[in-house]
Amino acid sequence: MDIDISFAEAMLRRGAGLLEAEADAAGTDPFAVLARLLAAAAATDAPLVVLSEGGSHPALFDEASRRAGEPLTARLAGLAATRQGERAAMYEFDGTGALTGNRIVAALLRPEARPDLLHVYIAVGRLRGGEAQITVPPALLRFDAAALGQTLGLLGDAVARSANAATAALAHAAAILPMEGHQEGGMPAALLDLYWHALTLASVRAAGGAGEGLAGMTPEGNA
Repeated sequence: MDIDISFAEAMLRRGAGLLEAEADAAGTDPFAVLARLLAAAAATDAPLVVLSEGGSHPALFDEASRRAGEPLTARLAGLAATRQGERAAMYEFDGTGALTGNRIVAALLRPEARPDLLHVYIAVGRLRGGEAQITVPPALLRFDAAALGQTLGLLGDAVARSANAATAALAHAAAILPMEGHQEGGMPAALLDLYWHALTLASVRAAGGAGEGLAGMTPEGNA
């Protein structure tokens, strides 16, 4: 049954199959490209951390949801402190609002050795017969937490007083890099919000300090 396998696991299984196929088997299908990328990270940079809503770390998702309700001006310092020790991490949670009924996988990969530079991928879909089916083509957000921190330092108190200043600071530190399927038109607001939620999850996880609190949590799975 579908409940016996997670959406993240289904993605990794598909990616593993693509790794065993021809090098160009994924083609330009953005979901296949992402699945193959994650499977490659799991194979070469193991362990790949997987944390799921409804798993053994409810505090992580509860705190991220609480922060999501705060004004952007109050969330920026936490986002600027985002760090990820692992090469790759995945967060899986339920969609809400317009995305209710979908399962969301947020994959955060470090493209370089820096723990404060992240590539964030979002996959929105459902499970059908144990197979992951995408409902929104994924795109890539490049986020530089160090750049955000530097900008906040330059702007000072203006960020706390002005939503426009906060938005400008965030725009300076992040860029959407379209994948196939998102090369025309804008990014849907509901999808864009998922990127910030993914980064909030990462920042909450990092906030506890090494070896304690949320940062020291044991993942539900290592791919």
